[in-house]
Amino acid sequence: MKPALILITASPALAVYWSESLQRPGAVSLPDLATLAMSGEPADSTVLLDLALPAVPASLTAECAGRYRLVALSSSPTDDEGMRWLEQGAAGYAHAMSTPDLLQQVVETVEMGGTWVGRSIMLKLCARFGSRPVPAAAQTVVQTRLSSREGEVVQALRKGKSNKEIARELDISERTVKAHLTSVFQKFGVEDRLQLMLKLTSA
Repeated sequence: MKPALILITASPALAVYWSESLQRPGAVSLPDLATLAMSGEPADSTVLLDLALPAVPASLTAECAGRYRLVALSSSPTDDEGMRWLEQGAAGYAHAMSTPDLLQQVVETVEMGGTWVGRSIMLKLCARFGSRPVPAAAQTVVQTRLSSREGEVVQALRKGKSNKEIARELDISERTVKAHLTSVFQKFGVEDRLQLMLKLTSA
């Protein structure tokens, strides 16, 4: 059974578009985050938030992001805005009028525990978290769980490099890079490179 889907927007047309795009006719539509905070919706709900709404207090955003899978949707997305929302705990950031196929991918990704952001934001976040010192415990895990080549791929990830850039730097194919990443993600029990960076720097 799919988690509950909650649509936070003051636009009835946008709520209908999201609901029909995601083929989730039972989605709950609420006018703002404050209403959501008082609604008693189940904690495993996925929330689509229209960023065209008036600004809400950071404390309320953090509370909702901590309780639900929060996807911030902007009519004019920018990397800076995306970074701010992800830092506040959002599980995803995308264009509010994304195609139905893309919206479905976004929601499926966050409902599986992943993070959805554009490629440029993902690389910037990896570089930001990758620049943090890696605790000794995490260094030990890298040395004992990963092959030498996988370790090199992780080091490149920490610099915010794309698969293509990693392939060029290590003189391997992009397909091989993807295979190494899949192996690394499985060994650390994460869904994507951002979750890997967070796990490495918070261990």
